[in-house]
Amino acid sequence: MDETAGSYPRHALSLVQEALGDTPVVVLQGARQVGKSTLAQMASTDRETTVVSLDDPYSRSLATEDPQFFVERAGQGMLVVDEAQRAPDLILPIKASVDRQRRPGRFLLTGSADLLHVKGVGDSLAGRAETVELMTLSQGEISRRSSPEDFVSWVLEGAQSDDAFLPLDPQTVVSGGYPEVLTRSGRRRDRWFASYTARLADHDARDLQSGGFADHMAAVLRLLAAQGQSELVKAKEARTLGISETTLDSYLRLAQVMRLVTTTAPWRRTPRSRLSKRPKVSLTDTGLTAHLAGFTAPMAATIGGREFYGTLVEQFVALELQRQRTWSEQLFELYHYRDHDGPEVDLLLELSDGRLIAIEVKSARTVNDRSWAGLKQFRDHVPDREVVGVVLHTGTEVAHLHDWLHVLPISSLWGHPTF
Repeated sequence: MDETAGSYPRHALSLVQEALGDTPVVVLQGARQVGKSTLAQMASTDRETTVVSLDDPYSRSLATEDPQFFVERAGQGMLVVDEAQRAPDLILPIKASVDRQRRPGRFLLTGSADLLHVKGVGDSLAGRAETVELMTLSQGEISRRSSPEDFVSWVLEGAQSDDAFLPLDPQTVVSGGYPEVLTRSGRRRDRWFASYTARLADHDARDLQSGGFADHMAAVLRLLAAQGQSELVKAKEARTLGISETTLDSYLRLAQVMRLVTTTAPWRRTPRSRLSKRPKVSLTDTGLTAHLAGFTAPMAATIGGREFYGTLVEQFVALELQRQRTWSEQLFELYHYRDHDGPEVDLLLELSDGRLIAIEVKSARTVNDRSWAGLKQFRDHVPDREVVGVVLHTGTEVAHLHDWLHVLPISSLWGHPTF
């Protein structure tokens, strides 16, 4: 197995174990080197398990030439198939095997690509499989927090804490959450990211496309990194790259399949034309973003670097919330909101019961009443919804205002008390 997550806890572990307890097939997917194989090992410690990696040429050949024998090799135990996207022909035999013996915890598949969008996959395994998304390490995991951080639940309970919060260190943002880079110095970290990106663009992208296009993948990733977390104007960016919008769409889809790119959809209660229709697009790790953009922590304090650092901090917050969404006690979707004639909300969390948490992200260490003016406007725009407002900033100030608005440090995303 190729993952190196070290001794960090993985808060998605309980979800994987729960899924294995009642679901025949569990799919654990995420980008290369985020810790999937290590998490699969953690989930397999208390059961009879056969582990096979399809990065191994012999195993991949066996899976391709005799898939039925391959899927039955674990007997009454669990078969862990690492990098399952390398043998998409396995999916139909797995489906047939599950239909013959519908026992929970039979297969744990890990993949560095979305199996539903890999060429050659013949079935969705609907009703037979559960997918768990694994991203790079959350800040709670990096700090080895014993219990999962759950910012949304904490905010809904009033966001109270007796503890002081730390200011956000720019180095935390530019380091990201890939386990392998957290113990490396700056130069060695850059070397790792450079090698990682080159192999993704030159090997993995071509492999997923069966030898097809991948020539511009590295350039597309650099372009996305340069804009941090922002709305993507495809026509403009396609011209920058010298390719068509259709080709750019193909690269973006491939990068999403590889779990390197994430989108935050616009929230629209009604189909009003004046609302933004563009998603915000970013890479799935701020460390990778900072590397590709050539941005370092000291640049956050420079006049030229402040604007980019602001978008990077917003991306950092959005990604932390995406990670927590995997294990939070609250079911929620993540959006952004921009009315061309009215307010803009950096991040908008919609809960399953219709409540909204509107979040404004500030890269400054101090805030004032102008910082939450957009949140008040938004709340007035949706009088039929319960809205909780949050202003997140890089300092240490905590305030609770007007019975609905919280001013909180960004470090409270993972530093809040156990809920």
